[in-house]
Amino acid sequence: MTSSERDNKTFETKVANLIAATRHLEIPQILVLRRLTMTDPESRRWANDKQLAAVFTVILTKAVERIGLDRFREARLRNFAPMLPQGPAEARDEDARVLAEIATQILGPPPMSEAETAQQGFERLLALGPAAPGPRTARQQSPIKEPPPLFAAQLGPNSGILPPAKLRAMGAEASGDGKPIDFDSLFDETICGYSRKILGLLRATGDTKGVRMPFIVAPEFGTCYEEILRRFVLPQMRASRHIQSLANSYNWAEVGGDKLIEIIQGSEVNNPVLHNWDTRWGAFRSQKVGGKIRKPKGDDNPWPLVNEDATRGNYRPPGEEHLQILQDIIRWEADSLAKAWRELCQLYEQEFSPNARQEQAREGAFRDGIMKWASKLPEHIGEFFTIKAYFDFPRIDGQFTRRQLTNFGRSDPERRRAAPFLYDFVQHLPD
Repeated sequence: MTSSERDNKTFETKVANLIAATRHLEIPQILVLRRLTMTDPESRRWANDKQLAAVFTVILTKAVERIGLDRFREARLRNFAPMLPQGPAEARDEDARVLAEIATQILGPPPMSEAETAQQGFERLLALGPAAPGPRTARQQSPIKEPPPLFAAQLGPNSGILPPAKLRAMGAEASGDGKPIDFDSLFDETICGYSRKILGLLRATGDTKGVRMPFIVAPEFGTCYEEILRRFVLPQMRASRHIQSLANSYNWAEVGGDKLIEIIQGSEVNNPVLHNWDTRWGAFRSQKVGGKIRKPKGDDNPWPLVNEDATRGNYRPPGEEHLQILQDIIRWEADSLAKAWRELCQLYEQEFSPNARQEQAREGAFRDGIMKWASKLPEHIGEFFTIKAYFDFPRIDGQFTRRQLTNFGRSDPERRRAAPFLYDFVQHLPD
């Protein structure tokens, strides 16, 4: 690996960790983190000022989407005072400037006061002068640039900030008769196929043991999730200008679905697919309007479908509190999950039922294997593997699963925070 490739990989890893760490933070907390990062000499080892500013612009934009544009618009009227953390005047001015740039990008320029409007009109009249107007000339109107401009970096083969990793992903291929596949079909089939692969790796294949499965390991949920994608998520994504621009950026019949998965998993920054993906899932969240809770309707309401399928399949359905998990499915790397589960299967066999050619593993090897992968893989995967093991492996029972939960924290509140899915699952296990 060359020095340039190492630097790019370090930058990509740092940015991904930064975005993951700020996913649930409020705007004032993100601004404090921005101040610290921009002044930290250690940060200069993997990014310059311009790159760090671009990363935090994306992070803050996502935070604005979480709180809603109405609240952000109200904050701008007050010069963002409610969102500025405490600190020196210079730091607060810089924070306000950053938020103002994002507001201009998302909401457009701020409205002028009546005095400013009158002054601008007066200056325009003075600029006219006494000279007679010249002949009229035809003028071409330049195309309107679409916010956010950062997305342009991902759309062309020569303008990406980071080189995407080589991924072996499930994607749509050209049809056997030699005709090129249209982008809409490739887009849907690639994302559905990849999510199908991820859920297949988490799906429980053993007996239910009289327990109602959580949705993430339930065999029936994969079909329901794909229907949600095809009906509520992907069509609206394809209608966005960013995805339409992406459709014209490559010869998709030649590069296939692998290229799309590379774009999705290459970087969280400047990612047109993930941006529109998160926006669609965010539309399924209830909103508080005027003191009342307004639930999603029509094409923004997949919950009746989910609840009906869960009743029919006898599994515990996801709700709005699980939206982040439903969003993260296409972010997970299939190869990493498959490698982890293969190792866990080997550890289980060596500890609980070694064959004649195997040396029996020490007691606790399987438990430690789960915790090792829980620390290496994305959040919650260790919990999901523990729950899957309960159904798939005969020697993994309720007692083992309860003991496993204790490895995620010293107290009940700590375990509930660190492993909410496993904590809830254990509460429903038979004695």
